[in-house]
Amino acid sequence: MLILSALLGNLGPRDLVALQSHRAELEARRNQLVADNATFRTRIQKLRSDDRYIERLIRHELGYARPDELVYKFADDNNDETPAR
Repeated sequence: MLILSALLGNLGPRDLVALQSHRAELEARRNQLVADNATFRTRIQKLRSDDRYIERLIRHELGYARPDELVYKFADDNNDETPAR
């Protein structure tokens, strides 16, 4: 009975495997968050100190241009309403 309780009880090998799997998932999630945090820190530092980075973001995300520049916008092929054949 003691062996059966040890194998199938609350703290048996089955639960150990489940806890190890959960731990691995949590560690992978933590590693991803650490990487994301490093990326955000880099972006924050660039936003605080790199004027060229800010200009590139403004141009790309907001579509701004200098007064002496022409901006060409092309139709996106994905928005074509012609049915595929």
